[in-house]
Amino acid sequence: MNSEFRAWLGVARGRFLLLTLSCVALGIALAASASGGELVIGEAVLVLLGALAAHVAVNALNEWGDYRSGLDLQTRRTAFSGGSGTLVVLPHLLRRTLLLGLGCLLFCVLIGLFFLLRKPQLLSSLAPLGVVGLLLVVGYTPWLTRHPWLCLFAPGLGFALMVLGTRIALAGPPSAGDLWLTLTPLLLCNNLLLLAQFPDVEADRAVGRRTLPMRLGCDGALWVVIGQWLLAYGALLLALYQAEISGAGLGLLCLPLALRATWLLWRRPQRLLPALGLNAAISVATPLLMALGLTIL
Repeated sequence: MNSEFRAWLGVARGRFLLLTLSCVALGIALAASASGGELVIGEAVLVLLGALAAHVAVNALNEWGDYRSGLDLQTRRTAFSGGSGTLVVLPHLLRRTLLLGLGCLLFCVLIGLFFLLRKPQLLSSLAPLGVVGLLLVVGYTPWLTRHPWLCLFAPGLGFALMVLGTRIALAGPPSAGDLWLTLTPLLLCNNLLLLAQFPDVEADRAVGRRTLPMRLGCDGALWVVIGQWLLAYGALLLALYQAEISGAGLGLLCLPLALRATWLLWRRPQRLLPALGLNAAISVATPLLMALGLTIL
C-alpha cells in the first residue's frame, strides 16, 4: 500500500502541488481583502480541491504523454525536472494514469459548474477563465510544448488563472490591484518551467518538442529568466505604493533567492541543480509571503 501510494504521488508529482497551495492562498488573501474578511470556509475548501485537481490533471496527463512519446526513456531526470519517471519503473500504471488525469479534470470542471450555478452573476468573469484553464490542461503536453513562446507563458498563465479564479469564486470580479498582483506568480511560474527545460533540450528535441532553450539556446533563454524575475519583483516594488495591495510587498523577501539563483546561473552554469532548487523555492514562497502580507499588514 505504501509503495502504491508513492507511485500515485509520483504520477501526480505531489511535491509540486505546494505551488497550488501557495497560489490558492494568494487568491484567498485577495478575496478576504475585498470582502472584509467575510469568506465561506466551505467555498474556500472547494476552490482548493478544484485547483489541486487541475494541477494533478495536467501533471498526470503530462506523465502519460511523456511516456507514450518515449520522452521518459531519454530524459536526464533531476529532482526538479524531467518528470517523476514513475511510469518508466511501473509501466502497468499507464492506463490508470490517464484515467487519473481525466478524472481530476472532470472533478475540477464539476466544481467550476457548482460555483457558476451557485453564483450565476459570475458567469462573465469566471467561465472564460475556466475555459482557458481547461484548454491549457488538455493542450499543454500535445500542442503547447511544440510552440516555444506559448510553452513559455502557458504554465504561468495557468497559475495566474488559479489565483484569479480563487479571487473571483470567493469574492466576485477582481480589482485592478488584484490583476496587477497576478503578474508576479505568472512570471515566476513561467520561470519554474523554463529553467526545468534546460536539462531536457536534447530529449525534447528527439520527440518533436520546441521549447525556448531550443529556440534561443540556454544562454539566450537565461536572459528571459532574468528578465522575468526583474519584472516579477518590480511589480511587487510598485505594489508598495498602492495602499490596498502594499502588504503583498512582503514577497520581496524572496528577492535575495532570485539574485542568488541568477549568480549561480550566470557565473557557474554547471551548478544548474542548486539554481533549480532555488527557483522552486522562489515560485512557492513568493505568493505565500504575498498572501501573508495581505492578511497581516
